[in-house]
Amino acid sequence: MQLQLMIIMKNKTLLFAAALLVLAACTEKQPQFKINVDLANTEGKTVYLQKDGKVLDSAALVNWKAEFNTPVCTDNEMYSIMLDGWRRPFFFFTDNNDVVLEGDAQNPNNIEVKGSESQDRLVAFMNSYDALEVKLTADSTTSQADADEILKMHCFDYVWENPKDVVAHYVMYRYKWAFGPCELRTMIDNIHHADSTLSSSNLRLVEEYVEKLERVQAGQPIIDFTQNDPDGHPVTLSKLAEGKLLLVDFWASWCPDCRKENPNVVEAYQKFHDQGFDILGVSFDTDKEAWLAAIEKDGLTWTHVSDLQGWNNAAGVLYSIAFIPQNVLIKDGTIVARNLEGYALIREIIAQLQ
Repeated sequence: MQLQLMIIMKNKTLLFAAALLVLAACTEKQPQFKINVDLANTEGKTVYLQKDGKVLDSAALVNWKAEFNTPVCTDNEMYSIMLDGWRRPFFFFTDNNDVVLEGDAQNPNNIEVKGSESQDRLVAFMNSYDALEVKLTADSTTSQADADEILKMHCFDYVWENPKDVVAHYVMYRYKWAFGPCELRTMIDNIHHADSTLSSSNLRLVEEYVEKLERVQAGQPIIDFTQNDPDGHPVTLSKLAEGKLLLVDFWASWCPDCRKENPNVVEAYQKFHDQGFDILGVSFDTDKEAWLAAIEKDGLTWTHVSDLQGWNNAAGVLYSIAFIPQNVLIKDGTIVARNLEGYALIREIIAQLQ
């Protein structure tokens, strides 16, 4: 018995020693750094520190300030902060260094990050993108389609020329909506060719996005979903689409481009509804009253659903919706077209109803 006790005690001692070594190694690989938040108009609010879509920590803002002590075991990745009332988090790089986030909570797009060279590179790119966009807008000889293509290529060139830079990976993820699956695959392949061992959270997110996007291209079968209408009644896509040409319209009351496109969608519905054309509106709203008010004001008399989760709308995730408005036209359980606007929508409806 005494021998067994000595063995047990020895094993426990070894396990404890091993745990200390692991802790020391992790601490050595996980340098702590500070994320200091200083945002005006935040008194009484809580700021949430996030990474990879998960909340790491939260802190009450006192005198507009909060501080996070953050251990990191991975390469240089992005973090974000989120406040109640924001539509999207504010993303930033730290380089595993102490950083300071300064600005106004009412204008999260202009928050300044001090202490990160990666963030400085990101800001430089964003400034170049914004300057190019302003220049193209002022040039009356450049069509909107050409301007969009030039801006897209500006992003493509940056990613192509900086394949090992995590900032380029974020640029690819942020502007993924501008590219088709083939273009995204080309950029991803270039990154892996530059360094086959390279990985980052944004690179992984783009790869996941491409896989989902390829699954919902024209010619693919629909992915079914069910969401509630404004009265709380469940609506299932496949059931609503039976025997119809159905447009699944992803939109939101707060989206200016959606509201601008709504008259065209109304026109299509009024012209072709009696011939077997129908619409299912899927809203990215979080405010139910704003959602219902927009439906009434814009005269959207078709079926509407939403889970009121904003950009996290479950149907939007299934269909890889990275911007709105977007739509998916389905017939006989198959996707026949995506992202039709104006006359292009009318033309495709006529072709499908013949």
